[in-house]
Amino acid sequence: KISALDVTADPAAIYDVVHHARQLLTAKTNPSVEAAIRVGLVERTIQCLNESDSSKTQHEVAWILSIIAFNDSQGPEVIIDAGGIPVLVNYLSSEFPNVCEKVALALAYIAGDCIDYRNKIIDCGVMAKLSDAADVNRPAYQLESVSKLINSLLSYPSSQLPLEIAKQLTVHIVELLHPEILTVESNLAHAAYYLTRNENPSYLQLAVSSGILEKVVKLLARNDLNVQKPAIRVCQNLSSSDYSRFTQALISYGAHQHFERLLKTKDVYIMLDTIKVVSNIATGSINLKQVLIDDRILPLVFEQIRNPEIEILKEICWVIDNFIIGAAPEQLQYLCENGVVDLLYCNLLKKNRMVLKHSLSAILNLIEGTPDEEMKLSVCNDFDNIGEVGNTQNKSRSTQQLVIGQTRLSEAKTTKEWLEFKPVIVSFRSNSIKAVAERTLLETLPSFSMVK
Repeated sequence: KISALDVTADPAAIYDVVHHARQLLTAKTNPSVEAAIRVGLVERTIQCLNESDSSKTQHEVAWILSIIAFNDSQGPEVIIDAGGIPVLVNYLSSEFPNVCEKVALALAYIAGDCIDYRNKIIDCGVMAKLSDAADVNRPAYQLESVSKLINSLLSYPSSQLPLEIAKQLTVHIVELLHPEILTVESNLAHAAYYLTRNENPSYLQLAVSSGILEKVVKLLARNDLNVQKPAIRVCQNLSSSDYSRFTQALISYGAHQHFERLLKTKDVYIMLDTIKVVSNIATGSINLKQVLIDDRILPLVFEQIRNPEIEILKEICWVIDNFIIGAAPEQLQYLCENGVVDLLYCNLLKKNRMVLKHSLSAILNLIEGTPDEEMKLSVCNDFDNIGEVGNTQNKSRSTQQLVIGQTRLSEAKTTKEWLEFKPVIVSFRSNSIKAVAERTLLETLPSFSMVK
């Protein structure tokens, strides 16, 4: 029937054929898409879509093409070779929601297949058609497919997408986040993630100035993991940039007010990404560090130290180390009062190189950055107590001080494994501290030899 299909035939007969073909493709015992391609279904259906005036036929044809684009690795290529992109793009602005839905879905699958196909869709004028398709007054099922298309258009490094195209897409993202449809929110949060996964500040600034960031921050409150995960990753992208203004924008929009809830989630990945955002904020100015204190975010992070996931433990060490560097004396005092010293010493027992590295680094930075001699001595004494070596009663304050210096790796004269470790500490005047560090490092790196 497909091979004999004549697009000039009776419209009802054409509909019956494409409807039956679609039923076969969606049946549980459906024939392979490959077989459908082999009998010429793609070429015939594209011709029908291009020439039929029946919205029922257009819907069935667009549905068939979306199935083929999704279910067969060669589907997108076959559709493109048959001249399907211009036809599909043209019908994206169809006044019939069910047609637009399937057309958007087919284009989304094709655009998501590879960047060249994405670019072909853009070159065929998809941006001009999106304005009608992305109308917030359209049915939810249509907006779900359109948001998936927007996500696919952005799902490659945004540096390869012209900034002007990105600007047009951000307008639709902001508008479509207004109706609060979960599937749409998930698709567009992912789109925002791809947009901000870029070192170019122009694209990051676009996410802020267009209103996307403000919308995404609100998505952190959703009780849906598919929305929260990409939303917190947008925050991570912006806070990890080299431009502090983006981290400040996160705070301005109240992202930190959602951290308590996210840190208590049972989803390991959301918790880990949240801690990474906290760590990025901790690298900032004294004022940014103070936000983590005022909102009692740091104690919530420290509570996760017992989490069995080693990646979470590593990130907590990063948070502490980042916070200590450049912190005000009263902020360092806050850390000590909240048990950070004990937490860091406990981490020295962990047989993980990165945990050990950043725990030792944090301890040394804490001692070096503390102007209060009494607190400095207390931290050193704690180190002796943990090590259970030496007689602290006979130690003078001067012998407790650490000599901290950044060793050049070329001078280390140690094994390749230690070179990869990239040590922060070099030498100690306190023999007890040296003993603890050396013993711990030997447990982690058997071939390690202490730098004298």
